[in-house]
Amino acid sequence: MNALLKNLLVLFMLAGLSACVDLEFDAPPVDGEDPGITPNATIAQVKSLYKPGGFAIIDQDWIIGGVGVADDRSGNFFRSIILQDATAGIEVRINQTNAYNFYPIGRQLFIRCKGLIIGDSNGVPQLGGYLYIENGAQQLGDIVELNDRIIKGKRTETPAPRVRTIAELSEADISSLVRIENVEFADADVGQTFADPVGRRTLNRTVRDCRNGTITLRTSGFSIFAGQRIPEGNGSITAIYSVFGTTKQLFIREVSDINMTGTRCSGGGGGNTNDEPINIQEIRALFRSGAANGPAGRKIVGVVISDRTTNNWDGRNLVVQDATAGIAVRFQTNHSFNLGDQIEVSVGGQELSEFNGLLQINNIAPGQARGLGVGTLPVPREVTVNQVIANLEAWESTLVRIVNGTLSGGTTYSGTRRLADATGSMDLFTRSQATFSGQALPTGPVNVVAVLSQFNNAQLVLRNLDDITTGSGGGGGGDPGGSGDLLTLQQVRNLFKSGTTSGPAGRKIRGVVISDRENNNWDGRNLVIQDSTGGIVVRFQNNHTFALGQLIEVNIASQELSLFNGLLQVNNVVNTNAQLISAGTLPTPREATISQILANQEAWESTLVRIKNATIASGSYSGSKNVTDGTGTVVMFTRTQASFASQAVPSGAVEITAVLSKFNTPQIIIRNTSDVKP
Repeated sequence: MNALLKNLLVLFMLAGLSACVDLEFDAPPVDGEDPGITPNATIAQVKSLYKPGGFAIIDQDWIIGGVGVADDRSGNFFRSIILQDATAGIEVRINQTNAYNFYPIGRQLFIRCKGLIIGDSNGVPQLGGYLYIENGAQQLGDIVELNDRIIKGKRTETPAPRVRTIAELSEADISSLVRIENVEFADADVGQTFADPVGRRTLNRTVRDCRNGTITLRTSGFSIFAGQRIPEGNGSITAIYSVFGTTKQLFIREVSDINMTGTRCSGGGGGNTNDEPINIQEIRALFRSGAANGPAGRKIVGVVISDRTTNNWDGRNLVVQDATAGIAVRFQTNHSFNLGDQIEVSVGGQELSEFNGLLQINNIAPGQARGLGVGTLPVPREVTVNQVIANLEAWESTLVRIVNGTLSGGTTYSGTRRLADATGSMDLFTRSQATFSGQALPTGPVNVVAVLSQFNNAQLVLRNLDDITTGSGGGGGGDPGGSGDLLTLQQVRNLFKSGTTSGPAGRKIRGVVISDRENNNWDGRNLVIQDSTGGIVVRFQNNHTFALGQLIEVNIASQELSLFNGLLQVNNVVNTNAQLISAGTLPTPREATISQILANQEAWESTLVRIKNATIASGSYSGSKNVTDGTGTVVMFTRTQASFASQAVPSGAVEITAVLSKFNTPQIIIRNTSDVKP
């Protein structure tokens, strides 16, 4: 009831603000009039005041001018216009709907900026009119005195789009009109609608170039073209460039902004749909019989079993497995395929060769492979070390599982280590560039899931640290063998960004609990877990019993994926869907400045961070406290129910370890007072 009353109060307040808007617009001539105004500032100057995660009031008598490059006529922009001059573009928040009648694309507009505010919307600078408090945090309100602030000029030509590649898009292009050429929609999106016109849901679609560069096209379910179909061809897209944290996004104004009538990359956007499938075992047999190239007109289809996100493989390499066998694939450039993706690769005429004994399909152009969506990871073959060595050629490049082994040869994973069981020992190799290479090597019995590889001799290669679990029967539920139903947390986050709103059937996640329920700084139903790829919030139906540092597994099949005030969560999880695996190893916090944290909020959300030489606003921990470090400011939030809420924060410079969270804007949450060290 309290939440309902608060929401009603906010609605009444907004209604009151809307009632104050001057709606008596003078009808301009068709082509408009020259108001005789000369700008004394550029949009780039205004945007230079932008503070990531904060607000800046413009205190100078600046007048900016530009041309409207996006409006709300199609419904893909709401209560905002995009204004652009020769230096930059900016999103202008306005308290007006159907604003295209007054501020259409192509009209010169001038804005009196003194007293207006530059705010931040997940990395996008916005020009607004006032600040208000919602859910305990400052929010940017619209410009309400429109006739006084925004002066209409003549209609003119819309600025030519900035021609960019996906890789070239930068912060300087945010809220500007851009055109990207030689692109197409991902195969899985072709023929789908831009958005959900029935449920009015905004959806993301993937645009890619022929080098596997990708960017998100985001379309409102309220847009007039939400129900139109995604085109199949290759060509150009003109759009407003935006970001959401670290995710690059495009917003088109009309469907006519898309011109894709050309031939898709390599005759199908990666791979060739006309190729006939050949299984991987047949490819391996061809090489053994002397073939140096793949057969013409053939393709392999399988599931990626390597994990590029942890850097334990070179960025050009992946390993793919089908029902018959596995094989390494080496691209000409870094690829973008993730662990668990189902892909197809055209192998006609491609080099088949060995690299230090490991069979690979070599020198694959990016356009010769394409993703087919999320696949089902194969169940690892449970074997002994002796069996692995004896069957190296037959099992090479497939997933294997060895139980109750021990690791030796060093204190961390980095380099070549030995895995021994009762039958023998073999190499386990980890690149020094791997994200977990510096993690401590576990002592005692372990179960190991790995890709069987070869570097002159047999070696195992881990995908991530979820591949290591406690041996001697340790487990206690879930998927102690690391079988193929596990998704990494980054995969779950990517699924949500691509429009998925519930967990895939038969899938689980596994991670170490990095929140601390005992100190009550999280609601009893909430926890945060982190694996080697990322982190996520899990919200249960009832209070849970999992403690800080425990390794747990959660069945997320059909569970809701949603945002709560901007924070991604797996929501409404049945408590019995989660199982304790073992005592885990807490991830090493990422050491970063506040500026870096704010710039990478989306990528680092729900993971541990560490800030050095920080100061906390004086008082007790309770509530929102500003933390600064010389590079920026972030809010540290503590619940009033936390066991340490009433304690005084230390004065002077401190080192803070915390979970990076979000409540509309980024915030950090400590687990207990030992997270704050003088």
